Amino acid sequence: MKKYLIFVLTAILALSSCGKMLDEIAPKGAITTDKLSSGDVALLSNGVMHQFEAIVSNLWFEGDYLAENYAAGPGFDFSDTHAETQSAASATAKTRWEYCYGKLQYANLLLDSAKSIDSPEAKDAMGVGYFFRAHVYYNLVTRWGGVPIIDGPTNLDPSVKRATEADTWKFIRDDLERADAAFAAAGTTFHGFAYVSPEAVALLRARVALWEGNYTLAVSEADKVITSAAGFALSDNAEDWAKMFVNGTASKELVFAPINVRSTDYIRLFEKVNDTDGSFNYSPVPALYNGLFADKTEGVDDYRGAATFGADETRVIKFPNGQGGQFVANPNASESPLVVFRLADAYLIKAEAQWLGGSVGDALTTLKALMEKRYGTVTLPATMSDDAFEALLLDELQREFYAEGRRWFDIKRLAIRRHGYVSALDYNSKDFTTWIKTVYPGIAGYVVDGWNDRHQLMYWPVPQTERDKSYGALAQNPGYEGYNNN
Repeated sequence: MKKYLIFVLTAILALSSCGKMLDEIAPKGAITTDKLSSGDVALLSNGVMHQFEAIVSNLWFEGDYLAENYAAGPGFDFSDTHAETQSAASATAKTRWEYCYGKLQYANLLLDSAKSIDSPEAKDAMGVGYFFRAHVYYNLVTRWGGVPIIDGPTNLDPSVKRATEADTWKFIRDDLERADAAFAAAGTTFHGFAYVSPEAVALLRARVALWEGNYTLAVSEADKVITSAAGFALSDNAEDWAKMFVNGTASKELVFAPINVRSTDYIRLFEKVNDTDGSFNYSPVPALYNGLFADKTEGVDDYRGAATFGADETRVIKFPNGQGGQFVANPNASESPLVVFRLADAYLIKAEAQWLGGSVGDALTTLKALMEKRYGTVTLPATMSDDAFEALLLDELQREFYAEGRRWFDIKRLAIRRHGYVSALDYNSKDFTTWIKTVYPGIAGYVVDGWNDRHQLMYWPVPQTERDKSYGALAQNPGYEGYNNN
């Protein structure tokens, strides 16, 4: 059966809901994908980026929520955060799985539409599609481990089995190589943070390399961004740092930040943490509000605090809402960019990779280059113990990326890479349990000595609804009901 797309040029140009267009099969006025022109594919690529924005925002708050970086906002309360992902019937696991695979189809449709067109526009669209697909699978594998790999524009076949975790990571790496090749064929270079670029591909590849333990690759990919001809530069004051997150920003820190310009379905990150009506989901936990940006031995006068928390202890003002009480003005707050990658990613990825690769001295040099742009005074020694550097790194990651959905995944990655929790059958249980309770005190009441509980922290359950559709083809993760019935 031929595949069809509604192609309403004015709607795509306006970046209206591309989802409704792509979901309808063979509508009146549709054109087959084999009839698309180069210009059509370029416009379709813009529409697909609209869907990328949606998936980024949908998954945005989880890393902070699961790491207990948030208390309940005004008018809200929390249940046990991890309990919400610890059952195969969990609504959180189910909706995230469905959302990722739903959005995956847009990437696959774009790739299928562009593959037969030999033009720079089509090659650039291929690069966007491969990057989008790699990013979706990055979010899947960091939650579930190995997942079904769907590489064509079709609905998820119920009989598709899960790939191994190693094969899922390999698929991501392969897609990033394909993205690079497509951009090279198109002659694509960095032409603004609103667009997917070779630098954005490099940062995702560097992050993937960290997760896989390929530290040499992580360093080299991070360096591509740090030394890029695009001329990225770190901010050295609170106002410039804060302006990364406002509409119309010209920040030189941004590597990839979709501009979130739309006529409907606005993505307003501030509504969850800093809404204008006084009722919102998340507030900073008191310990972080009072102490996250406090002076420490290694750094004094961290200016990021003023741009993250305001006088109202219930609000995170990092995403200014356009009203009073904000650190910087944001007149059109509904169209603030969604910051996916920025230059700080490159420095922190590089430092972590250098340290885990065996050179804490080089890692301190890299980290100092970032910290000197963030503090009034920085004092770092020539070397540190591994435990001391890990504490410093985790603190810097928290300060830089608080409320950007990173924290739990940073903890999980270090649990795997430094503390030996590789799988349910290969980890040092004593060291892991002691460490996780130290870096994440809120979890002390949740983790017990039972093996299943520790495993559940690292991998979500495959939703039972998906397993039912597959007639058992989708294997369950260890530690969850149904695992022995795989």
